[in-house]
Amino acid sequence: MIFLALTVAAFAVWHLLPVLPAAQARVQALLGAAYGPVYGVVSLVLLGLIVVAWRMADFVYVYDPPEGGRYATFVLVLVGFICLGIFIFRGSLRLKLRMPLALGVMAWGAGHLFANGDAASVILFGGMIAYAAAHFSLGLAAGFRPEGEARAGHDLLSILGGIALYGLMTQMHELLIGVPVVTLGG
Repeated sequence: MIFLALTVAAFAVWHLLPVLPAAQARVQALLGAAYGPVYGVVSLVLLGLIVVAWRMADFVYVYDPPEGGRYATFVLVLVGFICLGIFIFRGSLRLKLRMPLALGVMAWGAGHLFANGDAASVILFGGMIAYAAAHFSLGLAAGFRPEGEARAGHDLLSILGGIALYGLMTQMHELLIGVPVVTLGG
């Protein structure tokens, strides 16, 4: 569990750099032109370590998920993926939401807490909610706004892209995470 908590904390700190301009400037000065690629590689490595740490964690009961919590999970995770689509594409929704990825992470994390009541899930999803809330709050305080202008048609693309990514993840969840989203029994 300690390894999981440390990986979630490291992921959070690393991903708070964009909303902490002074810290980001120091890291950019240190890395120079390599900042973008290094940021991406470190992000992927930390994400991979989170998955490994979560899968290694022992099951420790904390609470019983609410009756029907799986339905809330499906809806909230869908909202999270639509926010991811809004983040990826450059429509007016991205400009209106300002930080759609942080909102999506909060929805994704909350959704998973409706379906999982073990300590590892509380650490992972609760930690990601805390990170995303901090990111959103710090971004608002810093006056963060997405760059660029809205592109025509990107609002529809962002919603369709989010739904497509949601569908893909429901199919790949067991392979990537080790837990099936839906089990069909006979």
